[in-house]
Amino acid sequence: MNAPHGAMPMEKEEVFFGAAALRFAKTLGNKLDRAYDKLPHVTGKPFMIAIADFQAPSSMIWSREGLIGYLYGEGAQVATVDGRPQAVAMPATHLLGPSAFPAGLFADDRHAELSAVIFSNACSIAKLYRVPISGGGAPKGLRYTRIGNFFDRTPGALSGTPFCLDITSDEYRGLWPHGYEPWTAEVEVFHNPFARHPVPFELLPEAAHWYEDDGVRLCSTVYETSILWSRTIIQDEDQRPPKLEDFLGGGEVEQ
Repeated sequence: MNAPHGAMPMEKEEVFFGAAALRFAKTLGNKLDRAYDKLPHVTGKPFMIAIADFQAPSSMIWSREGLIGYLYGEGAQVATVDGRPQAVAMPATHLLGPSAFPAGLFADDRHAELSAVIFSNACSIAKLYRVPISGGGAPKGLRYTRIGNFFDRTPGALSGTPFCLDITSDEYRGLWPHGYEPWTAEVEVFHNPFARHPVPFELLPEAAHWYEDDGVRLCSTVYETSILWSRTIIQDEDQRPPKLEDFLGGGEVEQ
């Protein structure tokens, strides 16, 4: 909340396969080395690891792509094909840097013991504010605004849709069938297509599930609204409300 931005990589290769991907890789590798899947209460059942990123101010705004790059050994960039912009795959066998850490944890069956990785880029203090406040528990004297990017489900979309919403507004509450922001919004499950014990979607029914079907990566979610990244801004209610233009280069919001 109101946190300054950390430095974000500018090159797509660095976003998907750079420092953030390497941090995820080392963290997951340390957990896998402990062989939790062989514990008596885990053996024969789906084994998942939950992970989040807090390594730098606001790093969770952009580091999700690093997890995807590491898990699947693939990123994406926009390139002009046949005269129009399209998403083009960026395959990689190793992450960037002198360690040459292998990419593609879920690219083959070497780690079939890991069924899935649970991830959220919204497991922050701001979430603890937004859920009860959007449900009608707003404190007096303060304004809470959420800015970010919606996932655009339009076929061929190349970027998210920016938004700037007061979390007590009907428009914000109407984004979810509950009439308020649910705890499970932004929880994602990245499934290992080679898992020895696949995770049933019903185990986490409100999460967004990323899985493969005939080699195609798909997403299944119960919510129409998915938020790729966001920030929460807290102000005194007598300050000027922020507008979307403030974050698109059209003005400056009073903090």
